[in-house]
Amino acid sequence: MSITWGDLRSWRAAGVTSASDELRRDVLALEKARDAVADEGVPAAWTGLARAAAVARQATLVGRMTTHIEGLADFERQVYAQVGPVTTIERAVVDIENDASAQQFSIDSSGTVSDTSPPQTFDNQFERREHQEGRRSQRDALVARMTAVLDQAYAVDSALVAARPQGSFSDDGPDYVVDPAVEREWATMSDEERRRVIEHIAEEQAREAGVDDFEVRVEDLEDEDGDGTDDDPSTDSRGSWSEDDRVLRIDEGNLDDPTIIATVAHEVRHAEQHKAIDDLPWWPWEDFDGPPGVSQEEVEAWEENFDDYKTSDDDGFDAYRDQPVERDAREAGGDYLDVLDADDLERIREEAR
Repeated sequence: MSITWGDLRSWRAAGVTSASDELRRDVLALEKARDAVADEGVPAAWTGLARAAAVARQATLVGRMTTHIEGLADFERQVYAQVGPVTTIERAVVDIENDASAQQFSIDSSGTVSDTSPPQTFDNQFERREHQEGRRSQRDALVARMTAVLDQAYAVDSALVAARPQGSFSDDGPDYVVDPAVEREWATMSDEERRRVIEHIAEEQAREAGVDDFEVRVEDLEDEDGDGTDDDPSTDSRGSWSEDDRVLRIDEGNLDDPTIIATVAHEVRHAEQHKAIDDLPWWPWEDFDGPPGVSQEEVEAWEENFDDYKTSDDDGFDAYRDQPVERDAREAGGDYLDVLDADDLERIREEAR
């Protein structure tokens, strides 16, 4: 999601401090709850198999709570670390707005700078051009300052997304973090251009993986029956790979989110996983030639996983998320987006035209 100038007008360091304080209180409350489960979770009167089973369940629950608490504590520290940057952003927005008003410019919520000075008369064309160039220079200086502040805001946003405890705020949310410059560039693109970029990335990634003979489709994955409404409003289907018809599908409803780029790389990785399985050696003396950094044992684990693939609908989100093929594809998507910068995106945009 892009950050607008109108958004920055409402950014307050005091709100960040308040959020940090609230998170710290949550951490303390969770620590007390975790300690209570650890100390009192199994009644002393229980004995035998019942007690052994309860103790095992208790240990699992305490471990999960501890992991969650540690993630939330790390997130709170990152939130607190943004108080300084948000303070700087808050002050800069006020300064820019005041300077714009003093120079007779207006800034709307989208960040467009308009000249509001009254019409003037000039003795000659030279004076007119000199005045226009001066006004243009003042406007460009304001825009440059605004751009720098927006870059700072994207850096804050990216830091918080990266620190977010997985699964704490959304079951289906992506794990990916976008370069602020890429996010800003993506916000300027039309959906049609985003489609072309997505298709180009998929084809480029597939070539590198040795995957061929496939199709990329950008369509509404939330409305498979075509009745005009989402099949299940509680889910967010971002993409899929179908080995049967060799189609990589991307949800058109997520085109405005630049993390969809990682989804493309994620789904191409699934295609590469299937190719690696097909390429497994038939005979013990044959050499294994799989994806870089992946062992034959890992590919064999992928094969077993696909034979017993777990869906979030039938097996729960944790089971779906933690299976080997999804962990690997998620890492591949993240790795691709981690190194994608504005220059890479510009190259892809040019090649996709």
